[in-house]
Amino acid sequence: MAVWIDQLLRHLERLEQLAPRLLRSMTGGAAGTFASFGAEGPALQAEVARLLGLEPMDVPSRAIVDHLAELVLALGLLAATLQSIAEEVQRLHTPEYGEAREVLPPGQVGSSTMPQKRIAPHLGPMVIASAQVRAAVPLALEAVIQSHEVDGARSAILDRALEQAATCAVDATENLVGLSRDLEVVPDRMLANLQLTGGLINAERVMLRLGDALGRQEAHHVVHRAVEAVNAGGVTFAEALTADDDVARVLTPDEVAELLDPTRYTGLSAQLAHEAAARARAAASSRP
Repeated sequence: MAVWIDQLLRHLERLEQLAPRLLRSMTGGAAGTFASFGAEGPALQAEVARLLGLEPMDVPSRAIVDHLAELVLALGLLAATLQSIAEEVQRLHTPEYGEAREVLPPGQVGSSTMPQKRIAPHLGPMVIASAQVRAAVPLALEAVIQSHEVDGARSAILDRALEQAATCAVDATENLVGLSRDLEVVPDRMLANLQLTGGLINAERVMLRLGDALGRQEAHHVVHRAVEAVNAGGVTFAEALTADDDVARVLTPDEVAELLDPTRYTGLSAQLAHEAAARARAAASSRP
């Protein structure tokens, strides 16, 4: 969650930084030269911009569209994060993982033919909409290539890219809101999955502890030897370690067991999660 929050906050920052470049009003005539307005042209454009709550373009040419394409690019980055979230939850939703799931609304079934299936209502739409946003990115870049006063065909391409990116980004984001509201995590299954390797997931921790006494390279060799014994079958990681003379000189069986506990090797994950959540709440409270 902290990873997702960190990315989403940067996307929000990008959109806010883009706003002054994007929210511009263009009233410069057909070729952007104020030819039909004369000397009063810039003042006229400024007044139109004021009435619209926008800023006037410095050079009001219809051939300038990079700021509009930038919006599509920013939405493409946002969509990539949204799809990453959806696909991660989809993976955790599968029976093999079973670590997270969407709570189905009352009366909704997961599948019309398979009653045991639990199809998440928000994940599929998030993936579809996010892919459509990213598909608009090359169209927007194509539209930046203009010739003379304006390229009508590429302007039409940009219109399509903007419409597709904006509407699909809203669709994907609304589904993220629904997902966050209905997401349920399963801590017991998370712990069970962490224990599937029988402690191998904590091999680094064992190596670092042994390194204090044996040196890092020798400790790496010793732990690797124990891992190979486990892979050969017939022995657990704890048994392979405690049976090793090099390990036994440094660690007791109880110390080995403690080192292999995955709940004791989480680093600063809790701190990072709380800090990210605090940044998210602060960002939400500071905006309308």
